[in-house]
Amino acid sequence: MDKKSAAIIGGGITGLSLAYFLLRRGIQPTVFEKESRLGGLASTFQVENTRLERFYHHFFAQDSLAVGILAELGIRDRFYWAYPKMGFFYRGKVHPFTTPLDLLGFKPLSFIDRVKFGLFSLRAKKEIDWRPLEKIGSEEWLTEKLGREIYEIIWEPMLRAKFGEHASKVPASWVWARLRARGRSRGRLAVRERLGYIKGGYQALIDALEGKITDMGGKIMLGAEARAFPVPGFDLSVITAPNAHHVPGIEYLGNICVVLKLKQKLSDFYWVNIADPEIPFCAMVEHTNAFDDPALNGHKVVYLSNYLDQEDELWEMSDEEIFERCAEGLERVGARFSGREVVEYSVFRERYAQPLPTLGHSGRIPPFRIKDGLYLVSNVQIYPEDRGVNNSIELAQRFVKTLS
Repeated sequence: MDKKSAAIIGGGITGLSLAYFLLRRGIQPTVFEKESRLGGLASTFQVENTRLERFYHHFFAQDSLAVGILAELGIRDRFYWAYPKMGFFYRGKVHPFTTPLDLLGFKPLSFIDRVKFGLFSLRAKKEIDWRPLEKIGSEEWLTEKLGREIYEIIWEPMLRAKFGEHASKVPASWVWARLRARGRSRGRLAVRERLGYIKGGYQALIDALEGKITDMGGKIMLGAEARAFPVPGFDLSVITAPNAHHVPGIEYLGNICVVLKLKQKLSDFYWVNIADPEIPFCAMVEHTNAFDDPALNGHKVVYLSNYLDQEDELWEMSDEEIFERCAEGLERVGARFSGREVVEYSVFRERYAQPLPTLGHSGRIPPFRIKDGLYLVSNVQIYPEDRGVNNSIELAQRFVKTLS
């Protein structure tokens, strides 16, 4: 290959993985990251004597590529699996939602609908051609497959909590991919979902990638924003930051995540889906119920995640106002929360957190090549899978394989 140098715009997991793969091909990368930290959505902050992600993260059982990269980087021994409990909040109560027996005991649905929902979830693990599904709205597809009651009790509030007024535009292909990912994490018997994490948080992966890149001759520039594309002086430039290149027809949702450090846990669940659009978060993720760490000195950590439009009023609210709204939501959820348990809280904002999937979405996904010397490798190209560390690494690897 004639090209010997590459400018990578964005120092998230995609950009760092890309730099690593390019170095293995003999191409010298320079990563331009406008923030003072690496990691993007997987970046971390200090909590007690360790670091945690600003936005919750975990590995799925099928994330073999990411686990393999951990081994290559020499940190596989820091990785471990957990089998956490899941919950579903509906009409003032958190219902266990971890095992098939939990589903059979889910009283908001009739017994017949519980069986129907379970069988449908099992079938979603199978490989199918998802392209016809992206022409069908989720409401139409789920109602046809499961009936109106299951849709209105389970799916409609969750889709509205995540996508708001855009819920009706979300294609069935997106729902199928989510069901498939969760099902594959449960294994053949579908008893408990297996999720993974790294001791020391994702900072261990970020640091290992950074160290490997610099050891192999690559460069990383923090606080450096590339403004001209292609970047002058490089044989190729690759944009990985979603806000650095507008893709026509693709909208993004933002995310505001409140991270609580508490004296005691709120529940026995790792993840609780919130099926109530009146509550200002769509998921309550009690990190330490699955991935506790002695370095936290006994404190418990909870993430409250909220997806929202770029123009939503919450962007203009102060951290204190957002925290107060979430505290009120926790009281409505009925968690063991009075406010006295809060040691401290942090509020993190990301305006380009989630590409908004819409009907016929794949037809709007751009190719890697923008023009001569300029490429796009971004989470907008991961569809119908969801953005995540394994899929980001796989996307970077797939791009490098296209270079001849």
